[in-house]
Amino acid sequence: MIFLALLGCPATDDTGVSPTEYADCDPISDSLCSLPFPSSFYLREDSSTPTGYRVRLGATTIPATQQGEISYQPAPDLWNELDGFSPMGPLVAEFPGMADANLVGHDNIAASIADGSSTVILDWDTGARVPHWAELDYAGNAVEGNRILFIRPAVPLEHGHRYVVGIRGLVDKAGAPVDASTGFAALRDGTATDDWNIEGRRSLYDDIFSRLEADGWSKGETQLAWDLVIKSADAVALRGEVMRDDARERLGADGPPYTITSVSEFTAEENAYTWKRIYGEMTVPRYTEEDEPGTLLSRDSNGLPEYVGDTTVPFTIIVPRTAQTEPRPLKLLQYGHGLLGSQDEVEGSYLSEIGERYGYVIFATDWTGMKGEDTDAITLMILQDLGRFPMIAERSQQGFLEFHAALWMMKGAMSRDENLTVDGTSLVDTSEVYYYGNSQGAILGGAYVALSHDIERATLGVGGAPYSLLLSRSSDFTPFFGVFQSVYDDERELALWMALLQQVWDPGEAGGYGRLMNESPREGTPAKAVLLQDAVGDAQVTTLGAQNMARAFGAAIVDPALREVYGLEVVTGSHVGSALAEYDHGAPEVPYTNTPPDDNYDTHEDTRRAWAAQEQMAHFFETGEVDHYCEGQCFCADGACDGTSE
Repeated sequence: MIFLALLGCPATDDTGVSPTEYADCDPISDSLCSLPFPSSFYLREDSSTPTGYRVRLGATTIPATQQGEISYQPAPDLWNELDGFSPMGPLVAEFPGMADANLVGHDNIAASIADGSSTVILDWDTGARVPHWAELDYAGNAVEGNRILFIRPAVPLEHGHRYVVGIRGLVDKAGAPVDASTGFAALRDGTATDDWNIEGRRSLYDDIFSRLEADGWSKGETQLAWDLVIKSADAVALRGEVMRDDARERLGADGPPYTITSVSEFTAEENAYTWKRIYGEMTVPRYTEEDEPGTLLSRDSNGLPEYVGDTTVPFTIIVPRTAQTEPRPLKLLQYGHGLLGSQDEVEGSYLSEIGERYGYVIFATDWTGMKGEDTDAITLMILQDLGRFPMIAERSQQGFLEFHAALWMMKGAMSRDENLTVDGTSLVDTSEVYYYGNSQGAILGGAYVALSHDIERATLGVGGAPYSLLLSRSSDFTPFFGVFQSVYDDERELALWMALLQQVWDPGEAGGYGRLMNESPREGTPAKAVLLQDAVGDAQVTTLGAQNMARAFGAAIVDPALREVYGLEVVTGSHVGSALAEYDHGAPEVPYTNTPPDDNYDTHEDTRRAWAAQEQMAHFFETGEVDHYCEGQCFCADGACDGTSE
């Protein structure tokens, strides 16, 4: 039978080994429990799900945390709700003693789909090779010769599709081939065992090897192979859609009820760019168990979010000076703030200048789930119970709902509010709303925009996906990495967690929505055009993540490009659609390995303040066209991005 690994036991037993339920750990890895991961070893057939499978992590598959003399085993229940694995998460394996020779790196992705690559990802049905790169883990205190191997898809794997992963040609420091595990060698070489976890998958592996051989692989050279199924689009987006649609019905065309708590007016001498800052609170449906950090979504009998009451959400509106000097309807720009911050970011001088120069009313709320007040709950969760890691994505989905509600408010009742009206003229043009987010505002914003019925153009600044790629390469993650290390002294388990957390983070960040943004948008949701503006050498969000986003969104690069990016076409002249624009502010290149760069040269804040980037964004919002506004290539340290304001 083909799907023995997914069934628990076969209809008949001709192996001489008694059928049993599969163990918590896959014996085709001699080292860390759960490797390789993700794998169909941790799936079971389930006709009630869109993919036909359901994740089944065992009680001890997830690594246990250690607090002094006390060990705690995180429960896998929230992972086991899924019907497959992450479309952009890493594929993880280990070969003790291996060197990083013969691996296709992120600087040569094209080689991963060429004959002779040491790693391959094959579509089960079509045999098509998937572009990717491979790297050893150098984060934290990872030990030489004992480093985890990451295989990272360069494009999102397709929802509901099944894939084969193959590895060959790996060597140790002396250049000798590394050994396959005893368990995998038994499957490859036909050696009999008394282990049902091996014997029960003979038929499955016949199929895996036949697919690799059809791709030109020799069975004998294969050092490890396995298969996996990617979760459905429903597993990523459905809960967010249920909340969005239920809230829309409850709130009606005018959006959520609100109260203005204060209005600050400025003279031109006090603030050349901003006329008013309007502060208020809106009442929004709540779908979380508790109205506080660290909570999960409340689930109905079908596992979908259910309304449990209301919550009060603060908001800020920035009205530009031009609304006073020349009252007229102005376009709406929704802003998403950075890592564990707050909506206060919207008061920054560069945003005020953008609002004034291009005529935007800018509005913002906090990213519930990833705002300042969530920091302590996230830290405690890492220390005490990583089985509750899904709380980050689930409370972030409540945050997405609050962003939807703020947009509906601005297009609805707020557009007629006396604080946004001058002599009977509304200062709000409700015909179109744009989205602009930087850093976390781009990472979470990529998910929010994909879910939105109202936004069709968005600019995502210094963002990337998925989080499991970004974290160890970010200077921002260093404190949290220290917290992880305090409960896991084996660096291999920290690397495994990067793959585990991505499985449940997908619904709360852009990594889960790569194909849903514009290639395969959800029913009733418009495809989006996205301008990605990136900073070379960014110490907080690696440019590799932005390039992943760009490939996922089908972006192009407008000539003259700073450099080639695998999978992106370089176009001359204006480009209509999604695009990646890279800006070089003079920082050194980031490390080749999965480690953070020197943040003394951080360029994370620079692109958003460059005149060329602001002009590019405004033109894109207005026309849908992406043009080039630098003088030549965007080497901003040489003044090419400065321009002059007309």
